[in-house]
Amino acid sequence: MKRSASIPLIFLATVGYGLMPIFTLVAYAAKTSPSELVLMRFLGAAVLMWIYYIATGRTSKLTAYPKAVVLRVVFMIGIPFTLTILVKFLAFTTMPVGIVQAIFYGYPLIVMLIGVSSGRESFYLSRLLGYMVILVGILLTMDFSDARLTVVGVLLSVASPIIYSWYILSLRHKKVIPVPSPIITTYVMTTGSVLMALAFPFFPNNGFSFESQAWWGIAGLVLISSVGAFIVFNYGAKHVDSSLAATICCFEPIITILIEILFLGGYYTPRQMAGIVLIPSGIIFSLLFSRKSKPKSPACCTIGGDS
Repeated sequence: MKRSASIPLIFLATVGYGLMPIFTLVAYAAKTSPSELVLMRFLGAAVLMWIYYIATGRTSKLTAYPKAVVLRVVFMIGIPFTLTILVKFLAFTTMPVGIVQAIFYGYPLIVMLIGVSSGRESFYLSRLLGYMVILVGILLTMDFSDARLTVVGVLLSVASPIIYSWYILSLRHKKVIPVPSPIITTYVMTTGSVLMALAFPFFPNNGFSFESQAWWGIAGLVLISSVGAFIVFNYGAKHVDSSLAATICCFEPIITILIEILFLGGYYTPRQMAGIVLIPSGIIFSLLFSRKSKPKSPACCTIGGDS
């Protein structure tokens, strides 16, 4: 595949990831609860992945890894990814989705702080400067003159990138790196399905009494923002520099906000818009000015984009 074809694929995947909060709002408008939506997202994606491996006769690949590796993927990747999605979907019920998405993109700063302090990553001044821009952007989005912001929503929004950082750092473990992304995705989606099924009885509003229109949002989450975006991104990312792929992914919150404003009547204060623009700008700055001095590494978009 040529580079010229790969870049549009990565952008298409970014649009798919950016649509995730929009599909979530569509499902919520039809009276779907967060627990129902998270369960169906994981279960739908897991079923599709298992059907793929069964239909292609590749199920042996899913069982070809030592138990220790599988358990590491389940506990160090599957659990934090599931918690990230659950916390984000709960946050979507408390504040504008664009603000939640913008705050979530503070996770590179958290990953850098943990990586540098633990000796797992090298320190780059350009990254620090870029992440300071991200931090300023996040603070600007927390415009409490906007009555739609809530303390609970901010706490959930801040918690999601912290948990996601655990997931990102776990992906870099030496025992996990050799495992292909589709296999990790299958394990993660299966783990999420099991965890949500076990926790589901303890959540309120879990009677699946939502309106039929909710299925549009559910189908979009599973087919477009989960499996579809993941497959398209991986096809494209194999043929371009990882920093370029990561840079394109940083426009995900911008896409979410534009679609929300254009089609769902969303609005943001000037201060919030400035913060939302600064966050991907900081990420792009840190990538562009450190790419020449660092080895190639996985792009920032992994399973589900963020998420």
